[in-house]
Order: sequence, then C-alpha cells, then structure tokens
Amino acid sequence: MNQRILAAVVAVAVSAAGCSKAGAEKAQLPAQQEGSTALGVKAITPATELEQNVTRVTGQVRSKQEAVLGPQATGTLAKVNVRVGDKVKKGDVLAQLDTSNVSIAVDQAKAAKDMAEAGLQLASSNLERMRKVAESGGIAANALEQAEIGQKQAAAQAAQAGAAYRLAVENLRDHSIIAPFNGIITARNKNVGDSVAMTPSTPVFSIVDADGLEIRMLVPESVIDNVAPGTVTPGTVNPSGMRFEAKVANVGAVIDAQSRTVEVLADVTGTPERPLRPGALVEMDFSKAAGDAGNGLFLPAQAVSSKGQDGFVWVVQDGTVRKRDVRVQRVLPGYVKVLQGLSAEERVLADASLNVKEGTAVRVAQ
Repeated sequence: MNQRILAAVVAVAVSAAGCSKAGAEKAQLPAQQEGSTALGVKAITPATELEQNVTRVTGQVRSKQEAVLGPQATGTLAKVNVRVGDKVKKGDVLAQLDTSNVSIAVDQAKAAKDMAEAGLQLASSNLERMRKVAESGGIAANALEQAEIGQKQAAAQAAQAGAAYRLAVENLRDHSIIAPFNGIITARNKNVGDSVAMTPSTPVFSIVDADGLEIRMLVPESVIDNVAPGTVTPGTVNPSGMRFEAKVANVGAVIDAQSRTVEVLADVTGTPERPLRPGALVEMDFSKAAGDAGNGLFLPAQAVSSKGQDGFVWVVQDGTVRKRDVRVQRVLPGYVKVLQGLSAEERVLADASLNVKEGTAVRVAQ
C-alpha cells in the first residue's frame, strides 16, 4: 500500500516537472521570436557641434593685383634692371629700350617748342605796340588787324609745338617698362639685346602684389546663405598645415549651373606664421558661420524626414521606435540643425526612410 502511494507521488512529481519545463519553454518562445524578428538598425545621437571636415571648402590663394608687362614701343632692350624675385615699387623702371633716336626726337621737339614760344612772344609784343599806335591814329586799321592775326598764328604754332614736344616725351617714356604697383617680379622673359614689339606686345615681366592677397573659393549653394561680407573664417594651408584667417570681402550673386557653387573672395587678415604664396591651396572652415556659430544639435539630413523646417525622426526607446515631430534648419550639405523637438541624449534612426512604424521592434547594431 505504501509503495503504491510512493509510486503515485513520484508519478505526479514527474508529471508536474514536465509541465513546468514545457511552460517555461513556452514562455521563452515569444521572447526568442521577438529577438529574431527585431529589425537591425543604426542609431545615432545629435552632434552638439559640426565637425570641421563637413564645413570645409577648398580655395586658392591669389594676388589681388598681378600683371604681365610688355613694352609700349618697338625696339631693342638696352637695360634690364630687375631679376626674378626682386621686390619693386610702383613707378620703378624695370627695363629700358634703346632710346638713341627717340632722345634726338625729344631734343628736336624741345627746340621747335622753344622757337614757337619765342615767335609767340615777339608777335604778342608787336601787337601790343600796334594797339598803342592805333589809339593815337598813327596806323591804318588793316595794319592792326594783321598784327592781331599774326599773334593768333604764333599762338597756334606754339601750341602745336608744345603738343609735339609732349608726344616726343611720352614716346620716350614708352621705351621704359615701369612697375604699375608694388610687387614681386615672378618672371623675366627677355634679356639685354632682345628685340621686343608693341603690337602684339612682347611679354617681358610678370609681377604680382604679394602683400594684397585674397582667397578665391567656390562655396556650395547650401552653405552660401550662412556666408556674408565681413565673415571671418579660419583657414589651413595645404600641405604645410599653417593656419591663418580671412575675412569675406565679396559673395557672388550667381550660382554656377554646373557645379552649384558660388564664387567667394576673402581677404587674408592678420599676420600668418609665414608669408602665404599666391597659388597655394587652402581649406577654409565655415563651421562658425553655420547654425549659430556651429553650436546646437545637428543631424545628418538622412536621419530626418522633412519638408522645409517641419519634419520628424524615429526615436529609439525601449527596443522600439517612436515617431517624434521636430523643426529643423538646413545648414550645410547633408546636415540639418534641430531647432526643437529633440534632446542631445536621445538616439534616433540614422535613416528616416526605413520601412518602420510606431512601435516597431528594433535591434541597434553597434
């Protein structure tokens, strides 16, 4: 009897244990299924400031003034006064053509001018005497008229001789190549004895203003609204890494139809560690010009579904996604600034176009 009761107890215990195990397995099944069906996603948190690499624009250093200089006359180079690398001032004579014949022409024009001025002085004195005699009735009226005509002819001859002299002097000046501004000679293409021509002009020197430098850059249209004259932006010279600053001087009014960029010119300000060289490539950082000096909450544009400033993001909460309305502002290519609706600690789906809905279970992939 006791053995039968013991056997029954054991049977009941075994049965109960089996039911408990089956129940546990059944209870674990939804969790296993949930884990296996959760959508793997990438989640990100908003950046509190934009990285420099997304706000950089490549530009080139160039001189505000540069010129290729040639002669204003035809002849032979008699003297070359500068070499490549020399610093010159505005008005310096860089080279001179042979002026032997031109100098003689100047002397001849000067003599003719002096002679004409003397003739004018004589005619003017003669006219003055004639007028005094005419007042007393000592000469006929036609004699006074002839004296007046003679004086006018002498004045015209003096004016003509003066113009010829100035032309000769100007021709002599054209035989000199003169620096149009302060700068550095960057090329010299001719030497003493070489023949040069005015038409077409023979290039003899190249000169650049190494002090007045500017940066020319093509800024994407999505950035240009944050760039205005007076904006100061830091720059880095490639490949040396030397830092400097530049102030925006001019923002183009036209967007290039092919590149979708706008030309911006900025003046180099301050004193860089080393002199900048025209032609150098630089990277200009516009992070301070974007979105309240680059501070705030920023997301890749792909993380926000928006039309204008209104949009939404998918916030990850407790293994599911929740739709959150936000207001955003486009600040740079591929980036928006979150104006409201999101905190810095919250995580959102990196791609708002994923096929999810309110409450979709997700698994964040690291």
